[in-house]
Amino acid sequence: MGMTYTPYTNAGGCKSESTVDSDIATIANKGFTHLRVYSTDCSTLEYVGAAAEKYGLKLILGVYISSTGVSGAQDQVTAITEWGQWSLVTLIVVGNEAIQDGYASAAELASFISSCKSTFSAAGYTGQITTTEPIDIWQEYGTSNLCSVVDVLGANIHPFFNAETTAAEAGTFAQSEVTLLKKICSGLDVINLETGWPSAGNANGAAVPGTTEQTTAIKGIRESVGELSVFFSYANDLWKDPGEYDVEQYWGCIDQF
Repeated sequence: MGMTYTPYTNAGGCKSESTVDSDIATIANKGFTHLRVYSTDCSTLEYVGAAAEKYGLKLILGVYISSTGVSGAQDQVTAITEWGQWSLVTLIVVGNEAIQDGYASAAELASFISSCKSTFSAAGYTGQITTTEPIDIWQEYGTSNLCSVVDVLGANIHPFFNAETTAAEAGTFAQSEVTLLKKICSGLDVINLETGWPSAGNANGAAVPGTTEQTTAIKGIRESVGELSVFFSYANDLWKDPGEYDVEQYWGCIDQF
């Protein structure tokens, strides 16, 4: 079971090394085994890596593809390679909804994943590599572009964004998505790289945010797909834009564990 972590302050600056250490101690004490990070900025590799080693956590690293596209992400590949503490790393996720966000085409992303694989492998990495997208992107581009270049199918499964799913149905919804995803890339396991429920904001149809609802939803997700899930997120992300339903800042869920 994993937890996502971003080393940013509420104002969007970088957290200090001591704060990162304290945060990760908390995550470890809650029984998590894996920590997912998204990028290499804010000394993520150094600070999070040191704390993960100290508290016995494994890392799921990220190469974040932004509006600068795959070429703009190359510096992160270099940073990870130079850091190279592979014994801490079980998975590298190249792109986080990069196709969904329009930052890369499926063909560009597939090519970049292959390039990253070669680079990391040459530097001594023997673990798995994937990307992560919502199910509709996998259904559209999995067979044609992505299945052949990933070692495991990574998906972000967010029941809240299905307007017909209540908090009580979140676990069932997540399980049904995993079942569908398993049919896309023959022979590949599925990992749910982002999942959770917001504690505040506006309703999306039957999906209502709130603290009680978050408790209900996360309990259901844990029971149905907890062992293959990374929960989103450690703390509220007040540095983010509020988003469509004013929920984007309120996914912090460490207190639910």
